[in-house]
Parts: sequence; C-alpha cells; structure tokens
Amino acid sequence: MLRTIVETRVALSFLLSSGAGYALLKRFPFPGGDNMLQLIALEKPWLYEAAHWSYSVMLFSTPLIAFSICFALLYIFAIKTEKSLVRNPLPVYPRCCERDRLFLVIGEVHHQTRLAPVEQPQWLTIPERGLFTGVAVFGAIGSGKTGCCMYPFAEQILSYRASDPARRPSALVLEVKGDFCYKVRGLLKQHRREEDYLEISLHADYRYNPLHNDQDAYALAFGIASLLNNLFGRGKEPFWQQAYTNLVKFIILLHKVLYDYATLFDVYACAINPTLLQRKIEEGEARFEGEYLLLDVDQFESDPELANHQFVLDENLGQMKAPLTEALQTYLVDQKIPFESQSESGNAKLFPPIRDERKKQQFEAVKRWFFDDWQRIEPKLRTSIVEGISVFLSLFDDNPDVKRVFCPPKETYDPLANRNGRYGIPMPPFGDLIEQGKVVALNFPVSMNPGLAKTIGTLMKQDFQRAMLNRIPKMAQEPDRNFREVLFLCDEYQGFATVGESDPSGDEKFFALSRQSKCIPIVATQSISSLRSTLTGEAWRSLLQTFRTKIFLALSDDFSAETASRLCGKAEVLRPNYSISENDQDARVSILTGRATAHRATLSTSKSYNTQMLPVFEPKMFSELKNAQAIVLAYDGLNPLPPTVCYLKPYYLDPDISYFDHLAAGRI
Repeated sequence: MLRTIVETRVALSFLLSSGAGYALLKRFPFPGGDNMLQLIALEKPWLYEAAHWSYSVMLFSTPLIAFSICFALLYIFAIKTEKSLVRNPLPVYPRCCERDRLFLVIGEVHHQTRLAPVEQPQWLTIPERGLFTGVAVFGAIGSGKTGCCMYPFAEQILSYRASDPARRPSALVLEVKGDFCYKVRGLLKQHRREEDYLEISLHADYRYNPLHNDQDAYALAFGIASLLNNLFGRGKEPFWQQAYTNLVKFIILLHKVLYDYATLFDVYACAINPTLLQRKIEEGEARFEGEYLLLDVDQFESDPELANHQFVLDENLGQMKAPLTEALQTYLVDQKIPFESQSESGNAKLFPPIRDERKKQQFEAVKRWFFDDWQRIEPKLRTSIVEGISVFLSLFDDNPDVKRVFCPPKETYDPLANRNGRYGIPMPPFGDLIEQGKVVALNFPVSMNPGLAKTIGTLMKQDFQRAMLNRIPKMAQEPDRNFREVLFLCDEYQGFATVGESDPSGDEKFFALSRQSKCIPIVATQSISSLRSTLTGEAWRSLLQTFRTKIFLALSDDFSAETASRLCGKAEVLRPNYSISENDQDARVSILTGRATAHRATLSTSKSYNTQMLPVFEPKMFSELKNAQAIVLAYDGLNPLPPTVCYLKPYYLDPDISYFDHLAAGRI
C-alpha cells in the first residue's frame, strides 16, 4: 500500500493540493475590501491584480510543496530505497520428449553481466547447428558440472525423438567415476530406450577388440604409438615413436595375414618373445609354399579339357602334376575327378594353406622387415624398443578379466563357433552401432587401474572417431537420407584427452571435422589447467578452440580464471575521474598547531570521464560463482553470442521454477 502511494506521489500531491487550495480559498478569500488594497487598486491596478493572483496561486502551491515534502520523507524513511522487483515467471520449459527439433537449453538468463534478477527472464538455448561445434564445461570440484550440465544435457539430447527408432540419437559415453553410466541407463529406461544401451565393462557380456576393424596395420600401429606418447610423454627423439610403430605394424600385419585376426595380447606376446615371432614366420612360410595337384594318367587322358592346364608327367610318382589354382581345383571338384595335393617341398601340410596373392606379398614384406631390418638392429637397442612398447601392452596380460574382455579369441566373432555365446557377445563395429541408434557406455572406473582406464577409453574414443569421419563420405553420397545425430559425452575429459600436434590423429583434429558428420561433442573437465597439465606443450590451446560453446562454472585456480576472463573479452566502459585542489593566499604556519593556515583559501573539485577497455568479467567473478551459476560463451552455429551470466537447471529440481526461487527456498 505504501509503495503504491509513493509510486503515485506526484499525482496525489497535485490532487491533494488542489483540494486544500480550494478549501483555503473558500475559508480565507483574498481581502479585497482592505483600505490599503483599495488605494492600490485605484493608483496601480496592475499591482493589485498581481497581488490577487499571487495570493490565490500560493494557496495552491504551498500545500503542493508541503505534500511533496511529506511524500518525499515517506519515500526516504518508510520505503526501502531498492524497490522489490516483480519478476514474471519463466517461459514454459520445453519438455525434452515433446521437442520437434533438436536444441539444448543451458539455463535461464537474467542480467547479462550481473548476478541479479530481471523482470523478464529468458532461456539460453543452442540450436542444432550450434551443438555440432562442441560444448565444453569447466568447473571446479563441487561446482555442479555433472548435476547441472552433464545429466540435463544428456537427457535433452538422448530423449529427442525417443519413440522414433530411425531418428533418435546414438551416443558414446565415457566417464571415470563409475556412476554416470548408471544414470544414462536410467534416463534411457525412463524414455523407453533401454534396449539401445550397450555397456562395456569387466563384468558385462560384451567383448571389444580395439584391433578388430577395417583399418590397415599401419593405422592401428600409429594409433597405439600416438597413445603411448600421450600416456607417457613425447620424447625429443622421433626415432622411438617410429620404432614402436614399425614393430607393432608388422606384428599386426603378420597376424592379419595368417589368421585374419589380431589382439593386443598377440602383439605383446610376439614383441617380448622373438622365438614366438620367428615361429609364426616359419608357419607363414609353410602355409604360403607352392602347391601342386596330382592326377592319375588315366583320369587325365579321359578328359580332354585337362590338356588346357599345365599338367606334366612326374616320372618318380607316375602321375600327372600341375600347379594348384582355384580354377583347376573347382573344375576337378565339379567333374568329381579324384586328385591329391602336395606342397612344393613334398612335405605334408601341418597348417591350412593360403592361396591369396595379396596376402603372400604382405607376408614377404613381413619377412623382409624381420630378417633385413629387425634382426640387424643391435640386441640392446631391440630390447629398449621392446621395453618401450611392452610397458603399455602388458596391461592386457596381467589382468585375466581385461584380457578376456578386450583380447577375446577369434572364435568370438564366428557365428557358428560362438552360437551359444560361450566366448561372450562381440561388440558390433561402431559404424553399425551409430546407424542403429545405440548408446555405448564404457564403465571402467579409474580407481581400478588409472592407466588401463585411460588406455581403453582412448582406444574406444579413437575407434568412435574413425567411424564418425568415415560417415562423412557416406553422407555426401546420400544427401537425401536423414542421418541421425550422434552424441559424444565425456565426463572428466582430462582423463581421455589426446592431441596429435604434428601427427594426423588427435582430438583437436577430429572436433574440427566432426561437425559435418553430425557429431555433438559435450565434454566436462575440472579446469583449463587440468587440460594444460595433461597435454603436452601448447596443444591445449588448439583443443580448446575447437569447442565454440564454453560454459564456465566456479573455477578455483587463477590460471583458469584469467584465461576464462580473457576469452570473454573486454568492453569499452565510461569511467569517472575525480580531482580536488586547494589554493591558499597569505599562507603562514600557526604557532599553536604547527600547520599551514591562510586567511583566504579556495577549494575546487573537478570530475571528468574517460573510456577504458575493461574485462567484461573480472577473473575474481569466476571464482565467486555459486553452485548452478555459470558464465557462458555460446555459439549458435552462425554467430557467437555475447558472454552472459546463466543460471543452470540441476536435474533434480523443477526447471519451470526460477533459480532465485529455488535459492530462496534453500534448494540450491
């Protein structure tokens, strides 16, 4: 009531003063009958009229001044100087499962640069085209980056078109704490997508072999060597990475040639055991030996078509002999003509022969490397190379559960040999999982084995990245086809981040190209400093710039706060300057006080304004943010949005209720 009176004080002052003036005018009319005034009216009529009107006006103006003073005192002492803001409710929160287009609601926005409410709050949203450019969340421990960002963001994207199997997004989820996967599985079940959840862990039924894909041996070996550099640091001498790559490449190639299958344990076993490696090469020599067909002379003469083949008479055996070819063997089988096979050396075959000319050439390359390169290296240097690679590969040998899940036998991928699932369920290729709308989660807590957790997570991430990049040419070939969106969600990203720098691999190169493949990268890490300490050199800068949308929660280190402040930029601000000066004349020193005094003195003050470029957000503000408060540098896919204060929506609170209402109720 008082606030309403004060807000309408001008109108009330005029209204009340009009009534009071009218009453005073009736009660105390102008004394026109006074003799002195009559004399003035006769001598100077204009003066009489002026006095008359002045008297009448003052009967109204005096109450107006009095009422204005009263209302001013009421405003100053009875009403708070800062008026209570009347906030309108938030716009209706767009429910995840009801959205007809993909976008991400980060939180509610009030004042752009101050932590204060406004009358018309709005939602800060990023459209689909902006999501493809990456979202990075930075927040210190306890700032709410998982509960306020990762959980709500995952639900918003994974619930999009959940009822449409052909359109709902697929995802890869990496985390190190072990609880995020359960949350993802719960929200998928909530939206009736529980059949899309696929978990890789030491206790799951799925088997995942990082080497069982369509990549060639060099690409696989280069990825392992690059991972070694990221795990254990890059040396100044490039020889070691080249040696690691060469050794792993030819061991993988040997296994793919002989068995069409290789595991990291196979690579480790051959790397540390030169005898085993040589024995496999000898096996390959036996399997690639030339073979001949032996046929009775009578059978040869009875079929004229056989004369078209290179048959000669073997006098020692008394049989017709010809090189074994697929065409000849097929013809003899079709005509039901009995024959025998024999190796070039005449020995019996202990291993099934290989008749693939391409594989034979690859095997010859392995032999040249082994005998002309590897064997010629000094034993001490060979030992150093092996030790450099074995420290990484031994992770897949000392833990039987790890070996069982990530180094499964070849029979795992054979539908007949594994028809009863005795070897586990082979994880399909990432390319198929992506197009099927599956959500793959790696549940391997870092507390079990930090090095192994990062290794497995990084290998799976690289496999996923290759599948996404291979998707680009397919999308170009089928422009009319609707390809589903793919979410890459990684909590505690500093544990899985890898950069290639001068190498062709690395996260910064993938995220720079992933937009075209409709990948939505959302990562969270504790600070910019954690990325800086994990990655080598200045590579963290290249990685940071690939995430166009950056969300800064409370930061607890000065480097991250200063970097975030610089990223938000500066603005031109008008700042006042004050100066005070004093001039004295006939100055003297007082004997009593010992101070300078003067009979005449002048004191002057001046105020001036000038423009300065100041940070939009000072570094101190990033360290003073409360839970669920953030400063967001957003990008909508076309234009960067100005940095703004944003209030996040924790997954356990009602998003339709404003942050300030939750704060007043003590829920945050």
